[in-house]
Amino acid sequence: MPLNIIQTLATEGKDAVPYFDQIAVAVPVLGVVSLLKTYFGGSTNTWQRDMHGRVVIMTGGTSGVGAEIARELAQKGAQLILLVREHTTYAAEFVDDLRAASGNELVYMETCDLNDLHSVRKFATKWLDNQPPRRLDTVICCAATATPPSVERKYSRDGIEEMLQVNYLAHYHLLTLLEPALKVQPPDRDVRIVLTSCVAHVMADLDFSDLQFTRRKYPTYSPWRAFGASKLLLNMFGYEYQRRLAAYERPDKAPCNVRVVMADPGMMRSPSFKRFITCGSVLLLLLYLVFWPFWWLVLKTSKQGMQSILYGVFCGELPAPIEEAVYIQECDVRSHMARAEMNDKELQKEVFDKTKLMVEVIEKKSAIDRKKLEEKLKKEGKASNGSKTEYTPNSTASDEKITPIEEEDEESTTGSTTTTATGSATSRNDKKKRNRKRKT
Repeated sequence: MPLNIIQTLATEGKDAVPYFDQIAVAVPVLGVVSLLKTYFGGSTNTWQRDMHGRVVIMTGGTSGVGAEIARELAQKGAQLILLVREHTTYAAEFVDDLRAASGNELVYMETCDLNDLHSVRKFATKWLDNQPPRRLDTVICCAATATPPSVERKYSRDGIEEMLQVNYLAHYHLLTLLEPALKVQPPDRDVRIVLTSCVAHVMADLDFSDLQFTRRKYPTYSPWRAFGASKLLLNMFGYEYQRRLAAYERPDKAPCNVRVVMADPGMMRSPSFKRFITCGSVLLLLLYLVFWPFWWLVLKTSKQGMQSILYGVFCGELPAPIEEAVYIQECDVRSHMARAEMNDKELQKEVFDKTKLMVEVIEKKSAIDRKKLEEKLKKEGKASNGSKTEYTPNSTASDEKITPIEEEDEESTTGSTTTTATGSATSRNDKKKRNRKRKT
């Protein structure tokens, strides 16, 4: 047909072709739109890998880009363990649909609420409590939360600013707890840890003495500053974690076989982006729909966004040395980073150590608060006497929120370990003085 049109144009002129003027305008416009759409769609992963028999743990695998990755890995035969906040009807149906669509029955879900560090510890302990050690090939951290503009600060169940805990602290906690399982894998096994980064880390407002914006004003109308800070901390953790894994001396003297990869999926039309840009407002949702052609043009789909993450999982030629983590953007390894913190090894080591102390303090405080809550409910149960309601620890853990950890606790968590040691020594001295007074 195109040849006939060209022949008609050559022999009879453009007047012989119906709607030629309209076609002459539409074709260049469609060509430009197609080129722009291809450009903004980003690169495509060309690496493939047989995932049959490989065990993959995923956070955030039931929605957005995580759901697309889960579908891809399930179709390739991977044994998938999806970490979910709780076993809801939606999560169960998602797993059933994934099994049916992929023909892969090795898709499971486990409870691991990133809003609760105790829940993370329970899952990791359950995973490690096995002899011989379980196989673990890949850990993909896709879960993230972004507080929309104009929304007040949100707290996790541990009393920590929500984005800091879900995006950074919980993944730090999960991976450091799973470290024995990663180190014990056979030397011929290619183990990968993939951390989902974001371009927002460039806009991070990072103050290591005030990670939760307790002394500074919380950026209610510019939450990307707090979101970017959580992603920047996650990237810094990835670099330092790779160095520590590489420094571990295996009993068999084999080199480190665990690679840490940070992958930036780019800007996507994901559910979290829609929630973020609409701020929960019906008016802004209508505006989003009005400008949908623009979003369609410049933003990736979740399937396009997952390409860099899949590259991090499948690529068989990650650059050496093994001591350095890899940052991937548009299916390519980036060597020059926009933020100086990404290249500061001493700062990354300091942040890693302080985060460890911070997590310890948060867990201790949360455990004390849970214990107090349990005792309170037990007393209420005894007081009611004739009531049929019985106390169940799990129900209180899911319904109640721990008291927020504000400036005082943050100072103690970001301080040095010597402060804690000094405080404990002082308390012991006070006890000795009180005992002497009793004797006299």
